[in-house]
Amino acid sequence: MSTNQPALPPTDGTAPAKCSKCERPMSTPLVCDFCHALNPSAVGVDYFSLMSLPQRFDLTEEEIHDRFVTLNRHTHPDFHAGESPEAQSLSLKMSATINDAYRVLSDPASRGDYLLELLGGASSAEEKSVPEGFLDTMMMMQEEIADATAEGNTEELQRIREVLQTQHDGLMRRTAGLFADYEQAAACDYTRDDLLKELRRQLNAVSYVTKLISQTR
Repeated sequence: MSTNQPALPPTDGTAPAKCSKCERPMSTPLVCDFCHALNPSAVGVDYFSLMSLPQRFDLTEEEIHDRFVTLNRHTHPDFHAGESPEAQSLSLKMSATINDAYRVLSDPASRGDYLLELLGGASSAEEKSVPEGFLDTMMMMQEEIADATAEGNTEELQRIREVLQTQHDGLMRRTAGLFADYEQAAACDYTRDDLLKELRRQLNAVSYVTKLISQTR
């Protein structure tokens, strides 16, 4: 096995104190910086910790992608091709988990959903409420989409798509602001509970708008 891969940079993620194979300190829960042995217990940690990223909403696309590329290189089955069948099996499992983590965290809406549930908020299956007045507006937009589609009016569909995209972007800005407020409300459980409920409503609205946007294409 090659050992000239660059060491993983220290991050804010949860990591075991020492590698179970070489007993060197670990800066990431997934793989040893020194001997590149995989840590089996990492499969059960949350996606933020798995990718050694802070548990925050305001992560950039670049930092998520950089972590994915580095970790994927160390977990890819090709990197562990000369090892035992058990190590190769673990590599396959971890590589698939890293891909799942990247898929969830790289999309702001799915990252928000995932983080909300980690913080103790309701899932979209458990709570389907949306901001007040939102459904009336969306029902009107849905009727406009149906009419434009029936008429084959591509210009009108483009206009509706742009309106919906503006709505989507506004909801995501509001979501980001609510997560920032949550981080600042650590001392007040009531405020945090209210923020989690409002975040659920905003993210439900994002999902609704996203589905409508797909109907305009």
